[in-house]
Amino acid sequence: MPRHIPPAPPFDVAEYEMRIDALRRALREAEIDVLLVTAPVNLCYLTGYVASWYAPRLPVGVLVSAHVPELVVVDWSRHADYVPLIALHDEVLLVDYGTAAEELVEGLARRGWAEGRIGLEWSAPNPVAGVLRDIAGGLARLGADVVSGDYLVDDLRVYKSAAELDRIRRAGGMLDEAFEELRTRLRPGMTELEVSALITTLLAERGSEVPAQHALVSSGPTAWADVHAFPSRRVIQRGEVVSVDACAVVDRYHANLSRAFVVDGENPRAEELLAAGAASLAVLCREARLGESPAPAMAAAERALRARVAPENVWWVGGYGLGIAFPPSWVGHTYLADDGPRRAVLRPGYVSNFETVLYDRTAGFEAAAIDTVVATEAGLAPLSRVPRELLHT
Repeated sequence: MPRHIPPAPPFDVAEYEMRIDALRRALREAEIDVLLVTAPVNLCYLTGYVASWYAPRLPVGVLVSAHVPELVVVDWSRHADYVPLIALHDEVLLVDYGTAAEELVEGLARRGWAEGRIGLEWSAPNPVAGVLRDIAGGLARLGADVVSGDYLVDDLRVYKSAAELDRIRRAGGMLDEAFEELRTRLRPGMTELEVSALITTLLAERGSEVPAQHALVSSGPTAWADVHAFPSRRVIQRGEVVSVDACAVVDRYHANLSRAFVVDGENPRAEELLAAGAASLAVLCREARLGESPAPAMAAAERALRARVAPENVWWVGGYGLGIAFPPSWVGHTYLADDGPRRAVLRPGYVSNFETVLYDRTAGFEAAAIDTVVATEAGLAPLSRVPRELLHT
């Protein structure tokens, strides 16, 4: 039976087939016979499947065999008509609340896939641990050797293809345009909620999809402390520094940008801190070496920053891998400091953000900047053309 192709897949089918073939090779190297992929990012990478909600009690995912080419998408029975619209697949295994684990195990057994070594993505954000535990128990009772399949797909996603980089660059262009317009429209008297809604609208007008997290807006004397808070009803005052952190999204591929604005005023101290952050980014890109860990370049960038900025003014400096993302996070599993759950090597196609989140507690402001950086044959470079300086409204 020919593989089902959805009406308008985001990428060419050949791109998906390349990814699936790479995963099957990785499975054979790891001596895993079947992998149950349940991380939404990995399901999207392999099949194009996207949804606004992944029920925590359902193992929505795809079964991939190391030995046969069939893809079996696992989804909620109420999505029977949705899967053909959105996902590359050969078969669909439909499950329901309360019986999902049992139905999945039975489905594997019917296909003769409930033997040998079966990998589960234990570190995936869903389904919840209890569902995976029940699946693992059911498979073990049938004689399967249940093993970890964590990061097999994630590691394949680290280095972006030309088609993936095209999406990220388009997203970066949307961000630049939206931030440049935001600079002309940000005014005293707006609330953080209104600023977040405005940057989201500006991005949507340029074709950006819903991001993995709402746009962050931090203002006022505790901005650095509540950097991960929801935008609030706080009214922005004349002369305040406002940090806006957002992602633009094309086919679920995120580019990240944050800039600091001063609203109808001046702040020379914030200018100094942002200049130090800009210099740190330049050091990171200059010191990055293809074929090596990004850690030495990251360490050099941090040293350069801390040579100009006192420790009490540094909230964080660093970066993490970017790519496909779904709520609640766009954070990848590799870090520029190379201290994440998996190690990284800089190669063409590596995409990360780079953050310098600086603040002055006494003066009561945050001066944050974030750029998306992309590795090419020429080295590491930022995407954005928006100056990494205090932007005056």
